Amino acid sequence: MTLCYVSDHWAQYASVTGAGESSSHVHSLSLDKLQQEYDHLFLRAVLHVLRNKRLGIWLFMSEMPYGTLSSSMLWRVLYVMQCAETAGLETLNAASDTHSCIQALRDPEHQEKFEHWLCEVNSSDGISLLTALAHMATPAQHSDPAFITTITLLIYQVAYVSMSTREIYSKVGRELLAAIAIAHPYIISVLLERLRETIQTVGMMALYLCKELPLSLWRPRPEEICVIGAWLLQHPLSEVENRLACVILEGLNWGFSQDGSLALSSSLHSEVALLVAEAYQKYLTDKPYSGLISEGIKQVSYLASVLRLGVSPEASFSQWAWQLLLRLKLHGNSQNPKGAWSVPALASNPPPELTHAPSMHSVLRAVKAGIPIGCYLSIAMTTVGHSLENFCTEGVSLLKSLIQSRHLRAAVHLLDNILPPTYPLSFYLLNNSQFVSCIQLFLQYDSVCPQGVTQQVTHRVAPLLTGTTYGDHVRLLNSVIQSHVLESSKPSRVGAAAVLEFWVGILTQQNLWYRDKTVLFLMDQICCAAFTHHQEECVQKLLYQQHKNALGYHGDRGLLSSLVGWIAGNATPSFIEGQSLSVEVWFAWLVLNMEGVFEEDSQLRRCVENELLSEPNISPEQALKKAQQRLKLPVAPSLQRLQVYRWACQALATPPDHPLLPLIWQKFLQLYLRQPGPEYGLAAGGCIGQRFFQASSQATLLRDLRQRIQEVSDFHHAASQALRVPPPHTPSSDNQGDESPDSPRPPYLTSPQLHTELVRLFGVFAVWLDDETLQKQEVYLPSLPPEYEPHKLAQVMQRQQELWLEFVDQERLQYDEREVLSLWEKVQSEPTFLQAQNPGFTDYTSLSNARERILSNLQKHPVPRSAPELQHHKAPVAEVPSVCLTDSKAAADLLQQDLSILQDQARIAVAREAQQVAMEQELLEGLPLLYKNRPEQVSMALECKGKGGQPCQGPANITVTCERVQRQEAVQTQITSLCRDLKKLQTDAMAPPPQSLAQAAVHTENFITALVNMYKAQKSPAVQHVGVSVFYQVVSFVCEDTLRHPPTRQYLSSCVEILGQVFIQGNAEECGRVLKTILEQRRLCPLISPFFTPNAAPNQLVFLYQDVVTSLHLDSADVIFMLLTKFDLSQWLNEAHPVFSERTRLLELVHGALCVCGRDPEPELLTPFHLFTKHWTWLLRHHFPDHYSDCLRLLTTSSSNQLLSPECWKVTLRVLGCLPPTHSRIKGEQALSTSDVSSRTAGPTASPYRSPISLSPQQVDETVDWLSDYFLRSRLSKTDLRSFGLYSAWTPYISDIVSFWDHLVGCLINVQLSSCARESVGSSKIMKALQDLHSKIVKLFKPWIFPLDTDDGGNLKCYPWLETDASAAGSLVGLYAQLTDTLHHKFRDRLLPGQRGALWLCMMQYCESCTSPRTPEYLLYLYHTHLRSLQWRHLHPDTQLMEQLFNVERGSPKSCFLFMGEVLCEVNWVSVLSDHLQTPATSTTYPPLPDMGTQKESHTMLVYLLYMLVFLAKEEQLLSQQDSPLLSLLVQSTSLPWHQLDLSSYQGILGYVGTHYPASLLLSADSAPQLLLKSLRSAAGLHPRPNDTPHREETLKAGAYVCWCVQSLVTLEQGGSISLSTLETQLETLLESIVTFNPPETGLEQRHMAFCSLFSDALALLNGVGVSTGEALAAHVITWLDRKGRGFPILPLLTACSRCLASVRHMTRIMEACITAYFNHAEEESVGWGPVLASLQVPELTVDDFLSESQSGGSFLTLYAFILQRLNSEYTAANERRTLGLINTWTNQVFPSGPSDEAKLFLWWHKAMNLSVEQLQPQAGLSEVSGVVMGLLRLQTRLLQLGEERLNSGLLGAIGLGKRSPVSNRFRVVVRSLAAFLSVQVPSETELRLQPTSDLQLSAKAQQTLGMLEAMPSNKQYAELEDSVNKAVQFIRYPGHCLKDGPRLLALLANLLYPDLKYLHIIH
Repeated sequence: MTLCYVSDHWAQYASVTGAGESSSHVHSLSLDKLQQEYDHLFLRAVLHVLRNKRLGIWLFMSEMPYGTLSSSMLWRVLYVMQCAETAGLETLNAASDTHSCIQALRDPEHQEKFEHWLCEVNSSDGISLLTALAHMATPAQHSDPAFITTITLLIYQVAYVSMSTREIYSKVGRELLAAIAIAHPYIISVLLERLRETIQTVGMMALYLCKELPLSLWRPRPEEICVIGAWLLQHPLSEVENRLACVILEGLNWGFSQDGSLALSSSLHSEVALLVAEAYQKYLTDKPYSGLISEGIKQVSYLASVLRLGVSPEASFSQWAWQLLLRLKLHGNSQNPKGAWSVPALASNPPPELTHAPSMHSVLRAVKAGIPIGCYLSIAMTTVGHSLENFCTEGVSLLKSLIQSRHLRAAVHLLDNILPPTYPLSFYLLNNSQFVSCIQLFLQYDSVCPQGVTQQVTHRVAPLLTGTTYGDHVRLLNSVIQSHVLESSKPSRVGAAAVLEFWVGILTQQNLWYRDKTVLFLMDQICCAAFTHHQEECVQKLLYQQHKNALGYHGDRGLLSSLVGWIAGNATPSFIEGQSLSVEVWFAWLVLNMEGVFEEDSQLRRCVENELLSEPNISPEQALKKAQQRLKLPVAPSLQRLQVYRWACQALATPPDHPLLPLIWQKFLQLYLRQPGPEYGLAAGGCIGQRFFQASSQATLLRDLRQRIQEVSDFHHAASQALRVPPPHTPSSDNQGDESPDSPRPPYLTSPQLHTELVRLFGVFAVWLDDETLQKQEVYLPSLPPEYEPHKLAQVMQRQQELWLEFVDQERLQYDEREVLSLWEKVQSEPTFLQAQNPGFTDYTSLSNARERILSNLQKHPVPRSAPELQHHKAPVAEVPSVCLTDSKAAADLLQQDLSILQDQARIAVAREAQQVAMEQELLEGLPLLYKNRPEQVSMALECKGKGGQPCQGPANITVTCERVQRQEAVQTQITSLCRDLKKLQTDAMAPPPQSLAQAAVHTENFITALVNMYKAQKSPAVQHVGVSVFYQVVSFVCEDTLRHPPTRQYLSSCVEILGQVFIQGNAEECGRVLKTILEQRRLCPLISPFFTPNAAPNQLVFLYQDVVTSLHLDSADVIFMLLTKFDLSQWLNEAHPVFSERTRLLELVHGALCVCGRDPEPELLTPFHLFTKHWTWLLRHHFPDHYSDCLRLLTTSSSNQLLSPECWKVTLRVLGCLPPTHSRIKGEQALSTSDVSSRTAGPTASPYRSPISLSPQQVDETVDWLSDYFLRSRLSKTDLRSFGLYSAWTPYISDIVSFWDHLVGCLINVQLSSCARESVGSSKIMKALQDLHSKIVKLFKPWIFPLDTDDGGNLKCYPWLETDASAAGSLVGLYAQLTDTLHHKFRDRLLPGQRGALWLCMMQYCESCTSPRTPEYLLYLYHTHLRSLQWRHLHPDTQLMEQLFNVERGSPKSCFLFMGEVLCEVNWVSVLSDHLQTPATSTTYPPLPDMGTQKESHTMLVYLLYMLVFLAKEEQLLSQQDSPLLSLLVQSTSLPWHQLDLSSYQGILGYVGTHYPASLLLSADSAPQLLLKSLRSAAGLHPRPNDTPHREETLKAGAYVCWCVQSLVTLEQGGSISLSTLETQLETLLESIVTFNPPETGLEQRHMAFCSLFSDALALLNGVGVSTGEALAAHVITWLDRKGRGFPILPLLTACSRCLASVRHMTRIMEACITAYFNHAEEESVGWGPVLASLQVPELTVDDFLSESQSGGSFLTLYAFILQRLNSEYTAANERRTLGLINTWTNQVFPSGPSDEAKLFLWWHKAMNLSVEQLQPQAGLSEVSGVVMGLLRLQTRLLQLGEERLNSGLLGAIGLGKRSPVSNRFRVVVRSLAAFLSVQVPSETELRLQPTSDLQLSAKAQQTLGMLEAMPSNKQYAELEDSVNKAVQFIRYPGHCLKDGPRLLALLANLLYPDLKYLHIIH
């Protein structure tokens, strides 16, 4: 223990004193003597131990501190320790000469004895002895190579050469030699030489030795490299020499040193590479070798490979060669990695040429032989790999050969070296198809066959076996790419974008690259890097172009197979096969963003959304088709490729822990929750996303999304509970980094806080998706509860593109990036199996270890304390001389002497403080540098339990590189020195002050006390003069040092306070001097300002105030504030009574100070600023209104330049009562009412805040006039103010101006109201007062809110504010509206109804000033916003105001018109039109109104109102308002007497409607168009009004309306905008309205023609529409006529048909229907044909067509009427014969279509028989008679045909099988009876029965016909007609009946069978 203590102190002493080389010669001699003394002490201790042989002495000897011995003593101790067992004690004592000891140690006999002893001794003692010897050679400070070499060779001899000892000591010897070599690496050269001599003896053990040696620290010499090369090339692979060479070369450090340079020279790297290449060709290619050389990422030492069972020497050598070559830094860029990015590589050391350099012969030979190692070296070492041109021409083929031979790792190394300089010129490689094929081949070879899988395994089976689709080399290539991205992004380099674009361009050249999982893996990693480095745009741009090519844009039909697949499977081509990617999420993120950009660029998404919004029932598929057609896209994405579905599917597929998941959900929700309605001019009707998820499959997807949100939330909630446990190995642990680099690292854990945030975020997502209300309608977002996150919801709905990166796991990204980069870093770093495992021995000479041991030992002993020292104190203080009390010079000398001591002490203390601060700052800067992390290697052995019953083959030796904290000794020394200096400084500071300091302080205090006591006893001027001078002298000693030193500061402050209170305070003569002192030395202000009393000198107060104000600036604000507090202006004003000029001067000074403070006083100036405002208010209040005008002038003048703070206005307005008092005043004045203003202003109050001042009416009026003129002049004085308004200069004061204006105008209104209080309602004085008030208000506000005319007098206006000033202008516009409202309410009850009130004046002012055509919209928006709040329902418009409305509609902005329309819609129009609404007496005349002027005014207002409604009803903006006043007015207007409108006005209104409204107005189902149409119909008289008398022009108005309706319907039909059913409905409505129309005409004919004209106008619709539509409408008219009841003017419609219808077909059909309806719905039974004949008008120009169409159309009644008209037109026989022939012809040509038409023929036949009888009169000629007879016979034949059961037309009819006849049974009875009658009366052409006879002679034909008639009742279908048949038979058989009785028979049958047909009454 004693020796250890001594050794520690000696080591400490020797280290400290021996560190400097400048020690003197004497000092070195003493050190040598001390070393000699210590050496002998150590030797004696060793001899003592060795003499007392006990168990464990060698173990003790191994722990001795040999490092503190000298070199000579070490030799002696070594000799003694070797001879301890082989010689006696006398031999040990004789070992005194160092030289003899060395000779004895080198004696072979001695060596043999030592080895013999080691064989016999216990192995533990031998190991301890060898350990002791190694300890002797280990210390680094030893400089005796011979001694170290001797010990090294001794241990080598024992452990490896000696046959008797090496089995025992080989392992420990290896460790001891390694420890020595760590301390002295040159020993490896000694061992190498010794190995060369003894290699045959040592054998394979040499491999273990060299494997253990720290070869990485060794720097071999050229001759040693030659030895190693000879071993490698001259000995076979299986011999020891060859393997030893491999182990040595493998163990060298081929990496970089700490300074960044190569540890071994680059020439050595090249030499070894050529050596290895030559050996490779010799041993592997010159011999037949067929073994498979596999290559992997994991590096295994050569020795482990050699010892591996089943591995041939060739395979081990090949693996060793490739691993070594990849470690060598052969390429110029690998030797200087940073230079590859910044400077041209190898400019100073150019690489050799492959074909010309002799040294490259072996490489050239290997290249020619196609050997992979030659390909690698030719690229790595020669110009082939250093020049881009050479590489493209020669190197690419070599690289391809290397890849084809499966040396993928070597290819990665080459790419890492070659690519960095080529990125700026990447297009050479991108366009090199061979290079691109190399990369594709690389990916193909490593995609499915990872390490360990033979080449025979197919690409289909390998993924099933390995579970992956890409191998370790692809991951290694990815690591290289990521490292290139990181390096390129550093400053002054090519940039990450170039690297990313290069690799994307390479990878995407492969066909169907997006289906290759290997390529997708790399693309995913590249996309991740692009996201991390913010370079997504460059990758996205390349993918975007490829995507467009895939879709067929630019004529490029790339990705043909994908396009074919799209056509077959109806899925648009995409780089994402399927709907999503669950693994390559980064790639999916970029692709989906790119596709989103495509959707945006092609306008597809906007167009689809617009279609969905426009048609609520359309499906997304239909919307997509329409969008494609509208945009004319060559190829549009299929439905499932729309972004909203893509993001949804990707959100489902993305793992919950992926960093991008929150952003993917953000993208989906931006599309789903988007509200695009306002973008397309539509209402915000909810989120668009729900429209995409209405189908069942899409609804399932949405349900899965909601479920997925819950799952993700659960995942993150569980993850947030996990604890982030720190790594088990802290930096201070000894076994740091024991983890194996190949063992799986623990999974990364994200911070729980982020998981918690993600739980909250996805909870918000769930709330959004579950809230149906949020998605279906517009929601006011600020009203949502906090759990909705309204701010984020607004970002999502507005599709703000800013990503929520705060939810991305940045730590995870950095962790993953480090993991990827570490893979390549591990490959580039030196292999772990080469790092030294033996840390060496403890250095007992270490300064820190020795010091720590010494301190540890000293802490065990208590330290004695010394006794305190005695200190003697004395306090001699001199007496104060009496002369000093009256003589100021003597007093000054005394104070100078004493106070100088105090001042010096303060300076010393402040300097000491500054020194301590500086030293502590230096200490704080040094502490972070005290410790640094240094890399260290830690080795450990891992054992396993074996597998399959086989024991463990040996522990795995793992070496881990970690960083360990190390203390910086230089910094430690510096910190120790600083602490020592600090301690000394603190000791000095804590020392008691000098005695002279206390003496000086007491002496000065005694002097001041005596002086004050004398002055108080007798106030003599001499003593006062001394006191004043002493005061200023003491003040002069106050400096920065005394203020910083607390004791001195306190002492001087006390002295100044006493002197100031006694001699200065209240002294008027000293005020100026004190103020000057303070202003010159501001630091004295807190000290002497209490003695500054300006009120003591009232005559000087203004000048003192001026000095203070002129000194105001930022630096002096606090001083000025303290000085201002000394001015009591209230006392000065009330007691000193200053004159007006002084007060004005003071007011200007205060104003100047306020201007200095500025518009926004700095925080430093706020306190003096508030005092200045207080002084301002005092001066304003004093003798008010003395300074009122000055204050107002100064305020406005300075504010126009923004020199004053708005607070100045506020305090001024509070004085004037324009603003409420401050908070402190409100509490005291809450009880006062507004009626107490006068009482409060009458007398002062006890409150410190006086009540506000009330302005008189005259003052208010003058103020308003002055302000109006001032601001108008200001506005006109400057061009910019004139053009852009006053707000740019007055914005800060707007709120105060508003308050001031409000107060002033309120006072004006109250004054005027008071003056008119006794006036009658509506008097002229009240009207004048109202107009004066309004004009004053307008004048006051004109410079602020109304446009002004320009200088040139043109139409251009100077507008009052810019758009940026809208907020400020809104205050004044709002005030204007408020004051107008006040004026309206105040005067409303004082005006008669209809008089022009405040609202009328305001509206007229608006029309005159604000409605010019170019008025900006931002002005109008503000006007309308505020004016809209007025009570416009009280407005009483007149014609003048309505004309203004029409002027606005014609020439003003649209918003002006909408505003006036909205305002006028609120008016009570019933009240306005009250005069006109008085219902006149019921009569047919129009009695004049009492006042024709009033009637005309009311009629004009009625016309104007309808014009206004027509103007406004088309404005959707007014109609869409909630509780729209326009809609209410339209409802009210339906009850107004619109029928009183004149024709010209009504035509004008209809003309406006026709030109400004669409034709679809008639079809609109909205309430507003319907109400407008109702009013228009009412004005036209087409709306029933039972109590109103029709207007005299009502028929013409109705005709105009009907024409307009018909024209609209024709327009709609021609445009295809109306359906047939709607058209029929509209026509029927039109006809119904005509039916209900009440014409003003009284005569029947006039009324008939009135209806006729209306029906003509209505039926004109049939002429304007198409043919088919016209047919349908005609049929509808006929149907309507058929179902129409009584009371219907049918005959006018009959007349109208012939007048207006262009189609004869329509004319005949409708005429027939009219006649039928006329008879069917006739009210009286005896209706006749007279009215029909009068109404029917046959067109003269188309008579033949008319008759032909009537026959073909079945218009039998029309033809009958035509017959009657023809007979009535000419009463001649010829006319009758022509008519009879016409009837016969028609009878033969027509056939009734059914029972409804059959009876009409009876009229023809009745008229025919009557005419026949008339023609058979006796006077008739023979030819006429024969014609009549032939006609009767033909009629008989036709009647028989009509009576047949079946039709005889056609082939079947000819044989009796025709269709059944459509006529009824009763019709057959009539025609057969008539036929039988004619057969009886006209038997033949020559026989006639014109007269009755007694009997009846029947011909055969007559009998047959009559028999058929008689047989009819026997048929059951005629049974019910038996009575009629019998009567007919009876009539026919009666002989008294002849031919002239034929009409009677027809009348009989008509009465019997058709009694209900009124048109047959004519034949009854």
